[in-house]
Amino acid sequence: MDQYLESLRQVENASQERIKDFKILAGVSRVELYNGGRQVQFQSGAADVINYFLRMPNCHVCVTSANWSTDFIQGALDGNGVSNQPPISVYCNELKFSKRTSLSTGTIYPRLVVASDKAAVIETYREVLASRYGSKPRLVYAGDSLTDLPALLLADVGLLVGQSDNVAKWCKLLDVEFSKPRFDENDKTLYRLLDWSSAINIIENH
Repeated sequence: MDQYLESLRQVENASQERIKDFKILAGVSRVELYNGGRQVQFQSGAADVINYFLRMPNCHVCVTSANWSTDFIQGALDGNGVSNQPPISVYCNELKFSKRTSLSTGTIYPRLVVASDKAAVIETYREVLASRYGSKPRLVYAGDSLTDLPALLLADVGLLVGQSDNVAKWCKLLDVEFSKPRFDENDKTLYRLLDWSSAINIIENH
């Protein structure tokens, strides 16, 4: 699986180069990106789950995304009623902006291109928190696509949310069973949820 997903890096890089060459995102302001993000509608219940854990002490929430704008993601979070206290860390690709005009040049800084990039961010985040608190934190990761699978399997609690048949197929090929602790991996468990309604209960009782 890792080899297959990594092979997509060249494809994704080429796609970003085409976006730059055709100036598809050139001339866009941060405000426009933010307002565009506010139009995004989260899956029902997702914002409630995020806010629930944001209110918990020593609980840190971060977003990893192959999207190309922190401003767009922040707009999506705000537009769906996600609290900004404490602030959520966002890891994504980023557009380059002109210092003269403050508008996008259309160039994208590639930070999260393929699935392994997301997994690397999560592993680094875990190490930072372990260093801060002196103990290894419990990691929960929620995702809905194949690019999330390595991070879902890396997490202590992985939540595959929605109708993700392609991911389910890969799990079967990897002999990963849903809702069954993997004893050879410190009881890491991947759950498959149709929606977010049971997410809090699963996380708290794992």
